[in-house]
Amino acid sequence: MAEPVIALQLNEGTEQAPSWATIETAARWVGPDAEEGDLTDPFPAPPGDDDDAFFDNAAPPNDGELWHDGAAADAQVATAGRNTNQNVLRALETGGQDGTADPPELSAYDDATDAANRTAPTVWLLVGTAGTSNVSCIRAVETTGGAPGSGWTQQTHDAPPGEGAALSGNASKVTCGTALAPSGSKTFNLAACAPHDATPGLTTFVYALTYSYV
Repeated sequence: MAEPVIALQLNEGTEQAPSWATIETAARWVGPDAEEGDLTDPFPAPPGDDDDAFFDNAAPPNDGELWHDGAAADAQVATAGRNTNQNVLRALETGGQDGTADPPELSAYDDATDAANRTAPTVWLLVGTAGTSNVSCIRAVETTGGAPGSGWTQQTHDAPPGEGAALSGNASKVTCGTALAPSGSKTFNLAACAPHDATPGLTTFVYALTYSYV
């Protein structure tokens, strides 16, 4: 088998009319009401700050906003969150190669080096806080076969989702139902569920799609 060529893409369109864009600079989770060109408020300050709405994550739609930080312009991924959308993140095999030998796995790590070595995360977003009952804030569910159900849409910030996973390295990940076919794709919905004791400011991590081929 030849090594597959896989691009990770974000949907800059709607659920009904996806517009897939390969991730250029980064994907960013930010607080509510971000604007194109101004993604400098990744998480609002804790209670007492006027910009506190994001932390009331008992139920949707009080999720963080996912944005594609593009080289030329920023675009919000409005389909992301605790909802029944399927078209948020896509892993697309672009090389017409042989696909993967096993189902790909989607998770999150501190950085690319840790992802390559499968080193356990240490950043608060991925290990959680007292307010999340030490559950990762970064969530994902595979949607290739259909829309997520109540286990995803009704998840809270202080427990793992009933569908998908709270991403935290190799210990907590989403394993796709089947291998990725040549020129095929896998889709996912993503969410960020932050607690009131979250650390304000910029915290970096990486999404990682791991797979095998022969």
